[in-house]
Amino acid sequence: MKLEFRPLRPAERLDLTRPDPARPLGDGLHLFYAAHRGSQLSLPPGWLSLWLPLRGDLQLESPVGGWTLRQDLLIAHEGALHASTHATARWLALAGPHTTWRALLQAASNGHCNELLVRQWRCPRELRLRLVRLARMQRDQGPAADCGVALRELCACLLDQQRDLQLLVERCNGRTLQRRVLTLQRLLRVHQLIERGNDGHLNLAQLAQRANYSPWHLIRLYRDVFGETPSEHIARLRLSRAWSLVCDSGLPVCEITEKLGFESESAFCRAFKSAYGLTTTQVRRMPASGLRQASPRPSHVRPRARIGARPLSALC
Repeated sequence: MKLEFRPLRPAERLDLTRPDPARPLGDGLHLFYAAHRGSQLSLPPGWLSLWLPLRGDLQLESPVGGWTLRQDLLIAHEGALHASTHATARWLALAGPHTTWRALLQAASNGHCNELLVRQWRCPRELRLRLVRLARMQRDQGPAADCGVALRELCACLLDQQRDLQLLVERCNGRTLQRRVLTLQRLLRVHQLIERGNDGHLNLAQLAQRANYSPWHLIRLYRDVFGETPSEHIARLRLSRAWSLVCDSGLPVCEITEKLGFESESAFCRAFKSAYGLTTTQVRRMPASGLRQASPRPSHVRPRARIGARPLSALC
């Protein structure tokens, strides 16, 4: 398995969506390292990629929107994906064609699911150390055999870290494991899109299009797998963000209303009071000790889960 190490220079923009005939991409994996201001990277559609900010924030942009990656580890299988930084930051990305990843993961799967499921979560220390070690070996031009072993160990660790998602695979419809994994991949993309926020300006039609399902089908599958519908998930996160903005930002209520996508200020105030039993004015007048004792979770948007179902956040 060929692995190419590609450090990015200051202000360099590497666009792999337009391959250079003088330097063909091939079918191997690419390990990118950036440590300078203004470095940018664009990956072509169909590539599976692993992203880890080591210091600072990483700005990512896909066909469905942009978001900031900080501290978390991201497994992405998007359309074309663009990464950039507006300040000095250090980050690693391991990327390549999906078929290449599949062949590599097959050897590390031991008969279990050999797909990396799209996900964003706090990077475990073991994974971070393995990815950094692989980058150092590639930078120092270590023996190819040792780099190959380190890469396989990294893949095995990645598969081990997603075993908690196997329960979700079992909840998906499909006669074969491959079909159930494909269903979960689609639902996880919707889940990530909701978690990224987009300031509450998401609707069911957009999410269903993202998963290539009808709205009704998406609602049913999403509730079976995650224990709540997409709309309930959006409402829960939006009210949690509302609590944070009211407590910490100092923004006027009218600006919070607009930022979170509520129809009107009165609609926001009613939803906030219904969720937390307090008005925004009461919350802002509470002492810090009182805020710590108050529940930051909305009470009226609990998932209507079937027996045994838990939201993904409970598994991470």
